Amino acid sequence: MKNYIVCDTHCDTATKAFDKNYSLFENPLHIDIKRMTEYKMYTPFFAVFISPEYYCNPVERCTEVINFIHKQAARNNVEICKNYFDLIQCRDNNSLSAFISIEGGEAVTKISDLKTYKKLGVSMLSLTWNNDNALGGGALGDGRGLSDFGAQVINFMNENKIIIDLSHANQKTFYDAINISKKPIILSHSNSYTICPNPRNITDKQFQKIIKSGSVVGINLYPPFLNGKNDANTSDVTKHIEHFLSLGGENNICIGTDFDGIDFLPANLCGIENIDIIFNELVKKGYNFQTLQKIAYKNIYRLISICL
Repeated sequence: MKNYIVCDTHCDTATKAFDKNYSLFENPLHIDIKRMTEYKMYTPFFAVFISPEYYCNPVERCTEVINFIHKQAARNNVEICKNYFDLIQCRDNNSLSAFISIEGGEAVTKISDLKTYKKLGVSMLSLTWNNDNALGGGALGDGRGLSDFGAQVINFMNENKIIIDLSHANQKTFYDAINISKKPIILSHSNSYTICPNPRNITDKQFQKIIKSGSVVGINLYPPFLNGKNDANTSDVTKHIEHFLSLGGENNICIGTDFDGIDFLPANLCGIENIDIIFNELVKKGYNFQTLQKIAYKNIYRLISICL
C-alpha cells in the first residue's frame, strides 16, 4: 500500500465513465475504485461536467450523472461524503470515500437548482467553465466579472455549505467572487501563471489573495498548463508546487489532477496508480513529510472543515 492520504479536488472520471458506460470499480480511465484502494486513503471529488451540448437541459444532465455516481458508490461501498464529519469518519474506519462536484455554472439556471444539487449530495460548484455564462466570466471569455445572479449563487453556497470553485474563472470574476465570499474558496485545478502563462493559471497576485483568504489551489496535471507544451513530466508539476511554496503558500496547495478531463498526462504518470511519484520527487528535493501531508490532504481537509 502507498503510504499516502490523498484528496484529489477535481477529476472528470465519473462523467466519462457515465458517457462510456464504464464501471467506476475497474475501467481503463485515469481513476477507478480498485486503484483507489492502493493508497492509505484516496478521496476524489467526482466532477459532473456539463459540456456545451447539454446546455439546453443542464439540470437533467447533472441529475443523471449524479445518480450514476451514487449507484456506483453504493455498489462498491464508497461513502459519498457531504461534510467534514463524513470524511473523518471514513478515514477513521478505513472506508472508501468521495465527494461530488459540478463543473460549470451553466448547470445553475435558478437558485432552486442549487437546492436540488445540495439534496443530491453536491459539495462543490465551479462558477464557470472556459466560457462566460450567467454567473460570470470564464478564462476564455470577454473579461466580464461576476454577475448579480453570480453573487446570489455565492451567497447561497456560503449559507448552504457548498464550496465555491473559481477554476476556469477569469481574473475579474475571481476577484469579484473571492471579495464577497464569506468563506474560503478553491481553485480546484489550476496552476501558476508565472511558471506557465496560460489563461487557465493564476498570477502571483491572485495567489497572495488565496493565502490571505485561507483558500486553496489544486495543482493540475495537464501538460499545456504545466509548461505550455504537449509533453511534461513530474518535475514540471513540482515546479508549480515549489513556486507556490516560495510565495508562502504551504497551507494553500492541494492536488487537483483533472484526471479524465485532460487528453494526456505528464510522461511518467499513467493515472491514480502513480500519483505518489509527485510526492516522492518532493521528498528527494528535501521537503519534509509534514509539508507533503499538507499538500496531499491536510490543506483541503481544513477547507472542507470550514466550508462543509
